[in-house]
Amino acid sequence: LLGQTVLITRPQAQAFTLSRMFTELGAGCFLQPVIEISAPLDWSAADEAMRRIEQYDWLVFSSVNGVRFFLDRFCEIHGDLRCLGNVRLAAIGPQTASALESYHLKVDAQPAEYCAEELAALFQGQATGSRFLLARASRGREVLAETLSDAGADVDQIVVYESSDVDEVDPEIAKAISNRQIDWVTVTSSAIARSLISLFGSTLHQVRLASISPITSATLREAGYEPDVEAASFTMKGMVTAIQKAVKKNAPLEE
Repeated sequence: LLGQTVLITRPQAQAFTLSRMFTELGAGCFLQPVIEISAPLDWSAADEAMRRIEQYDWLVFSSVNGVRFFLDRFCEIHGDLRCLGNVRLAAIGPQTASALESYHLKVDAQPAEYCAEELAALFQGQATGSRFLLARASRGREVLAETLSDAGADVDQIVVYESSDVDEVDPEIAKAISNRQIDWVTVTSSAIARSLISLFGSTLHQVRLASISPITSATLREAGYEPDVEAASFTMKGMVTAIQKAVKKNAPLEE
């Protein structure tokens, strides 16, 4: 990716890993977070669910943020992750599973494809009568909870982190996009897609958009923005690989 410039749009605290992937391949990186992640304004519902964690069969995480905020708060309440007891852990994908492993916790279920629909499908045959606790953001899709409920599960959802849109753009970043000085913009969630479009509007047609998943791509298309590449595996690494393939495909032949 030597000579390519990439705009990272993830929250600042989470941008380093993705930025490093690109810089190690020779790309230059800009950072413009378009959403912010923070602790919930009200922990009461989550705290109550954590205090009766032994009542649940499954604890389900759909993001790295969910893992971090839930487990840190759980430790504040219980003082020991062993208080999770016999609850089984499910993760939507390898990055979420890796976050759990950083707390020395092993995942009991993870879908082959990293989306809520596939995660829900894992439980289709065993959902009836089981109790699920979903640790989630303040906004997001309801497909997992709805699918599990329809399959006969008892589902509780708790907000363990707030996701909010950034409302100001670095003028230098806006200028770089307008002047076509940025080649690629990463889009790693539907929330990021919506905020990105709100912030930059039609100037996004000046850059190439890299989507992490079909769900994110659908969000972009609904707003009139066609992603130039989409990750084959719905991870940051998959998105980087998709960009690599596109750049290689369009590279001029050496004379």
